[in-house]
Amino acid sequence: MDTLNYLKAVKDGQLHFADGSAQAIPHWGDPAWTHFFCVRHAEKDDNDPYDPELSAPGDARAEHLGRIMAEAGLDLAYTTPFRRAQLTAEPVQRRGHTPPPIKYEPGNQEEWLLELLPNTRGKKIMIVGHQNTIPQLLNQLNGGGFDFENIPNHDFGKFFVVATKGIGATEIIEVRY
Repeated sequence: MDTLNYLKAVKDGQLHFADGSAQAIPHWGDPAWTHFFCVRHAEKDDNDPYDPELSAPGDARAEHLGRIMAEAGLDLAYTTPFRRAQLTAEPVQRRGHTPPPIKYEPGNQEEWLLELLPNTRGKKIMIVGHQNTIPQLLNQLNGGGFDFENIPNHDFGKFFVVATKGIGATEIIEVRY
């Protein structure tokens, strides 16, 4: 994708791109649909092999994500318990004035999602996960299968917009940010 087409903002039920174009988010405003905005955590530092913080480029990407989501009207945010995911979500929470992110265990993601879906109709939710958990989540929402592969280790710019009424009743848009 051309750098001019990178995501600049989510607002008014649309994805706004750097080239001035916009794309409508499916089913926006319909209370029967939940909207998820899913990203992998930003670039991590090498200061801790198990639970690193963000690197300088990761901090910049997280702040950029916060600007993108500032006017999205998020209701909730979820992250895994790892610092890199939480630090990626922090600017989104701060700029969007949403409640602090709620932690979920990535090892129980399938069960967590099944519990979450019935209680979030009409909500807009940010999910910050990992290179494997975000594709797993998308595949589960999409009804199974392997449409979404693990995100390559070097790729931190994928942004997924999900409109769902439940497992298998899902539309997914993939963009870059």
